[in-house]
Amino acid sequence: MRKLQIGIIGGGWMGKVHAMSYRTAHSAFGPEPAIPVVAVLADINGEAAEAAARECGIERAVADWRSVVDDPSIDIVDICTPNDMHFDIAMAAIAAGKHVYCEKPLSHNIDQARRMAEAAERRGVITMVGFNYVQNPVHKLGRAAIARGDLGDVVYVRLFFNSDFMADRSLQHTWRNDVNRAGSGVIGDIGAHCLSYFYHMLDRQVEEVLCDLRFIIPDHPAPLSAGAFRSGAQGDPNRRVPNTTDDMATVMFRFHGGTGHMEMSRVSTGIRFDIGYDVVGTGGMLRYNYERINDLDLYRDTGPIEERGFVRMRMGPTDPRYAALLPVSALGLGYNDYKAMEAREIIEAVASGRPAYPDFRFGRRVQEVVAACQRSHAERAWVKVPA
Repeated sequence: MRKLQIGIIGGGWMGKVHAMSYRTAHSAFGPEPAIPVVAVLADINGEAAEAAARECGIERAVADWRSVVDDPSIDIVDICTPNDMHFDIAMAAIAAGKHVYCEKPLSHNIDQARRMAEAAERRGVITMVGFNYVQNPVHKLGRAAIARGDLGDVVYVRLFFNSDFMADRSLQHTWRNDVNRAGSGVIGDIGAHCLSYFYHMLDRQVEEVLCDLRFIIPDHPAPLSAGAFRSGAQGDPNRRVPNTTDDMATVMFRFHGGTGHMEMSRVSTGIRFDIGYDVVGTGGMLRYNYERINDLDLYRDTGPIEERGFVRMRMGPTDPRYAALLPVSALGLGYNDYKAMEAREIIEAVASGRPAYPDFRFGRRVQEVVAACQRSHAERAWVKVPA
């Protein structure tokens, strides 16, 4: 049986999630068309790399990501680092002919994202970006409803991702609070997921945006330990570091035939995790909320007024990806399951030589909107998104 050797770069939470996802994908979907083997894990902190490798059952740990890219046995380079490292690692991997799986957002800025997508296409390598929420098979039901014309002409889209995971002012300062490392604030961090829903559900382009960014928490305590954000990681109370990334964003946007609205927050106290969308058409609408993670509500504007209402569509084992993980409906797939589906997607794509979804072109399209939003806020004006 063919094996695909994977090198994960980044030993934090996301690197561990990816390592676990490959194991789950192999267990759930079986060895065909290839067995994923995480052969090495790299982290700039050598001790962190060794600890993560031990915890994830990975035989080799290294401190220099270049040794992963230069290793001829590695088929897939899996990037789970802060945003400012994505470009250098991906470009080196592409030049070496490696396939690349990169966490979102694609890169630190739009110029780098464009160059990454173009380089991958020129080299002919397979790429994927970690927009795992679109891997949820329930969205297939919504896409099918739109394709059937159940909604009529789509005229309005609302996208939202509100949470409070960074609302604690005692959390230590991390790269997410530093614009030089993150490249953007909430619009690129969690707003990118909202945009992935838009592009996944609709065959439309965001054409123009008007964005307002808000800085709610001015600073965080200096870090006492290495690593990215994690709940309860409090910093030095006697020394605070200014935050240069925003915490909330409100966006109006236009697309062909309609308008939309996005709201995003990492500091909405009391809202643990609220992500979803409304897609409104002339003859019906779709509504999705992560609190009912495997359900999608469809409204059709037909029949007697008194009898109209939302129909709840529930994903179940009629979808083979769902069935590989759960045998009956309503048991509830979750975040890590979608990451396993994502791991399965890159393995299948590389093994069969087909494109993976969503790829670097998709990621670049999302980042075009992120960059336009940043510019809109700076100019206090509507800004067109490059086609």
